[in-house]
Amino acid sequence: MVVEAVSNKRHSIFIPVAQGAVVGAALGYGAKYALPLTHEEKNSDEYIKVSNKINREKTQFNVRTEKFVNSLKAKEDKTLAEDMFVKLFNGMKEGDTVKKSDLREALKSLGEESKEQLVAFKKLCKKSSLIAEKTAKQCLNAYNLVTKHIRPTGFFLTAGAVTGAVIAAAHDVLKTEVQTMSK
Repeated sequence: MVVEAVSNKRHSIFIPVAQGAVVGAALGYGAKYALPLTHEEKNSDEYIKVSNKINREKTQFNVRTEKFVNSLKAKEDKTLAEDMFVKLFNGMKEGDTVKKSDLREALKSLGEESKEQLVAFKKLCKKSSLIAEKTAKQCLNAYNLVTKHIRPTGFFLTAGAVTGAVIAAAHDVLKTEVQTMSK
């Protein structure tokens, strides 16, 4: 049987616990932004109001629509469909919408002219709608980030730090026990 002398080396649990708390706090701060919005956050009056406003503005004339229409205006040789599409937006200001009667009239006149032009006009309308939907999605994603930023940072830091410290302490205790048992 081997006899070992008692070591005067003291083991401090405070350093691993402090390191675990720092790592946990960092992870907690990251979780503030990584976690999806809760049901309560999405059902708040302010969130509903803003998301409804963003969705309403999808159908209104805005900067992106103006940019798309101006790119068509700049073309030298416009097709009949492109010309009709540009005419729909003549004189519009931000917030205006295309009248359904004007849209129906354009579809009817293009249908009488040629089926190819009608299809081309519908593709332009679809492309314009996709641009508006993409913009609305970007705005909603930005507002989701703002909503996450409003979350209380202290809660996430504290929860992460406590969890990290507990895990580090448990790991240190188990590691110490294993070293003692193996000798």
